[in-house]
Parts: sequence; structure tokens; C-alpha cells
Amino acid sequence: MKHVDNERHQEIWQETLAGNLDAFGDLFDLLAKELISYAYKVSMDRALAKDAVQDVFIYIWQHRDSLAKEVDVRFYLYSAVKRATVLQMRAFSLNEPISENSSENPDDSPEAIWVKDETESLRKQRVEKSLKSLSEREREVISLKYFSNLKIREIAVVLKIKEQTVANTLQIALSKLRKHFIYLLWYLICQLP
Repeated sequence: MKHVDNERHQEIWQETLAGNLDAFGDLFDLLAKELISYAYKVSMDRALAKDAVQDVFIYIWQHRDSLAKEVDVRFYLYSAVKRATVLQMRAFSLNEPISENSSENPDDSPEAIWVKDETESLRKQRVEKSLKSLSEREREVISLKYFSNLKIREIAVVLKIKEQTVANTLQIALSKLRKHFIYLLWYLICQLP
């Protein structure tokens, strides 16, 4: 299945570079959500994550004539999003994440909505605190491994580091997260459909 995805991504990439706006839209639709998720795990700021991904896609469209035709599209985009995210973080010197408002069900009473919002906010704060206990590199490795489902070898390629470094970083990050495991587990369970 992954091979089919890579072939499809390559096909859409070629069409995008040829100026096909529909293919460009397809590329965005296929990968934007996971790229935004990755950028968020790096930056801990949802708005910045969305901006970084949009910047990358705008750059691709504006520079499509000069971009390499034969690339591993997914790795290329992950690397580009990482650069864009880091550049934006430096530009804005962000230290605190911006929380996202949860959607409201019109059938809920105001009290139920408030309790739900407060509970979700508290859960997010705990998860963010857990993730903030990690270095930027550790957050990035965790994100790529568990949220983007990349293998250690693939993470090494995206981050341009050795596989052993990825494995070591992953182990250290997981050790740090064990302290906060219960909150992460609860948050992830609550996110399941």
C-alpha cells in the first residue's frame, strides 16, 4: 500500500510541476492534514503549523518550474514543513502554544459546554506540558514516529541524522514521557473516533 501511495504522490507531484492546478489541489488534500499535525507537534502552535504548511505549498506552486521532478514527495514535504515551521518559530519567538476552541454541540447546556471545554482544555494543557518536557528534536521524532507513522529509517532521512541517533532520541523521549504517560494515554483515547 505504501508503495502505491508513493507512486500516486510522485504522479501528482509531476502533474503539479507541469502546472496542473487540480493535481496541486490533490497534493494538498492528500498530505496537508498530516503535515499540519507534524508542524503542530514541532511548534505546539496550531495557527503557526497551518501557516507553515500553507507557506510550503505556496512556495511549491510559485517555484514549480525550478523544483526537482524526482523526489520522495512525502519526505520532501516533511523536510520543507520542518524548515518553514522552525523559521516561523524563530521569527515570532513563540514560547506558548495557542489553544484551539473545541466545537460546541447546540444541544448541550451552557454548563455542560463549559465543563466539556474546561476538561478538554485541562487535558490539552497536560499533554502540551508533557510534550514541552521534551527537546524540539525529541518532539519531532515522537511526532514522526507515532503521529505520522514513519519508520526509524524514514525519520533519519527526513531529519538528516543517523538511524541510531533517531533510535536513541526516541528512547530518551519515551523515558521522559513515562512520567506523564497517564495524561497522554487519556488524551489519545479521547481522540479516538
